[in-house]
Amino acid sequence: MSKDKGAKDTGGGGGGGNVVSMNCCVDKCGKKVDRMAFCTEHFGWFKEGLVNRAGQKPSDFDKKYQAYTTKKKVA
Repeated sequence: MSKDKGAKDTGGGGGGGNVVSMNCCVDKCGKKVDRMAFCTEHFGWFKEGLVNRAGQKPSDFDKKYQAYTTKKKVA
């Protein structure tokens, strides 16, 4: 019979579909990945909500960044 319509071809055909980037995914950052596709600095940003999983900044980035730096100075 033919292949299932929803099935993907996962054979080792050399497609290179699971290549992982070794650089941070945030714009203009070329540092080596440390955790979850982020460098050490930007992983902290991700945990505080300054960037999403794709490395994009939210619309209210400036407000969140000011709160982040204030919190970091106090700690």
